[in-house]
Parts: sequence; C-alpha cells; structure tokens
Amino acid sequence: MLADYHMHCSPYSPDAHDTMLDMARGAMARGMTHICVTNHMENCTQDPEYPDQFPPFTAWEALIGDFQRVKSVMAGSLDVRLGAEVGAPHYLPEEGRRIYAQPCLDFVIGSVHNLRSARDFYYLSYPEDFENFRPAVEQYIDEYIEMTRSGMCDVLGHIGYMQKYMARQGKGFDMMAFEDRLRVLFKACVERGVGIEVNTAALTDALGDFLPQPSVVRLYRDMGGEIVTVGSDSHRAQDAGQGIREGYELLRSLGFKYVCLYKEHKPEFVRL
Repeated sequence: MLADYHMHCSPYSPDAHDTMLDMARGAMARGMTHICVTNHMENCTQDPEYPDQFPPFTAWEALIGDFQRVKSVMAGSLDVRLGAEVGAPHYLPEEGRRIYAQPCLDFVIGSVHNLRSARDFYYLSYPEDFENFRPAVEQYIDEYIEMTRSGMCDVLGHIGYMQKYMARQGKGFDMMAFEDRLRVLFKACVERGVGIEVNTAALTDALGDFLPQPSVVRLYRDMGGEIVTVGSDSHRAQDAGQGIREGYELLRSLGFKYVCLYKEHKPEFVRL
C-alpha cells in the first residue's frame, strides 16, 4: 500500500499544471495504490494588499464532477479520494468551518502559507541574520497551535514550510530550536486527534529534506503522536507519488507502525 495524500491539479489549484486524471495516472505509474487530491483553498487568507495570494476557491460543482469521473475511470486500479489543503482556516473561522463541513471532502490538510496580513513565505527575502526572522517562526508555530485547536483540519501540512524557500536563498535554521513551542503544538495534536503530514516535496529541492524535518517528526512520535499521512505535494503528473516510499521508510526508522488514510475525516490506520 502506497498512498500519496497531498497533490494538486489544474484548473482547481492555480499553480498546478496537469488535470486530476493525469495526476491519478502519474501516481499509479509510480506505484501508488491510494491518492487523495487536495487542491488549494485560500478562502480564509485573503488580503487586498497582496493580490498575488490565490483567489478564494468556488468551483465546487466542477471539482466534484471531475472527481467522480476520475474515480470511475480509475476504479479497480487506484483508490481516489477527495480532500483539500486549506490555508489557515482559523483566520476566518466561519469560512473554515464551511469548507471543512463540505460532504464531498474526506480529508483536510491545514497549512499556514503566510502570517496574518503578510505575503506567502514563498515570496519573502530572508535576512542574513536569522535572529531577525525568529519572531516570524515563533508566530508561525503559534498559528499552527491555534489552527490545531480550531477543529478545522485533520492533519497539519508541511510544518517548516519556509525552510524550503530559505534553502533556495542559501539560508536555513533548525526547527528544533523552537522545541518548547513544538511541544505545545504536538500536545494539542494528541489531545485533539489531529495528525501531521510528512511532506516529500523538498527532497528534490534545495532543502533536500522532509517537511517537517525528521527530528520534528520524532518529537511528535515521542509525545504520543500516531496519526501521520505522507504526501508529495505534487503539482505535475511526473511528480505524483514522488518520495512516498522514502517517507514510509522514515516513519519506520522513527518507530511508527502505521500510516493513515482518511474517510469522512476519520483516520484509517494501515500498517507500514
């Protein structure tokens, strides 16, 4: 069993390049047996000062129709489920709850791509002196804590997201420098039944590592965390399923016994 539980498709994610069917076929070609399509929904993070932010997602009817067609085409070959990657649903709770309650969604990844009234970390220039950026990372983790407690997501997406873009600028930091805050976060995860994702997209990027970094995943396990999904965060069919095997090996090496699938927001534990 190999499950890629984080991927995007065109035209529903503005930064995706291939259709849902192409993504499904690409995942199957890489040996996946299960996928969950999780398009961007940045409805809760809109700020008129930053027009480069993705527009609110509204194409529910088209998305559901496309999903049903792909599910039918791939029946018997690939288990296809529908989810969403929702940006900071706690920024606009009414909308966050509305998305989470959509009956078509089995799974919601909660991700913080930008701080409140700020640009996506993708667009930032990072200071040479990390201490100047440290308060932003502290706020970032605090937002994950609040999002976890909100009940509007099933797992936390790519903790340490900014590390990917810092690495492209030749900079970086160790997320374990914030261990005290991470402990608060993972305590909330265990109490609320919220999992984390092991995101494999940066394995082939400048960072060359998982998000969150393995020491953070180990901390989650040491604090009693058991709910983990693995996702490629792919936006092209050629990348679907990339790094999933390596993600499973990481989990085994850290002592995890299971990886999770999701149905109706409930984790299904599958032995690694």
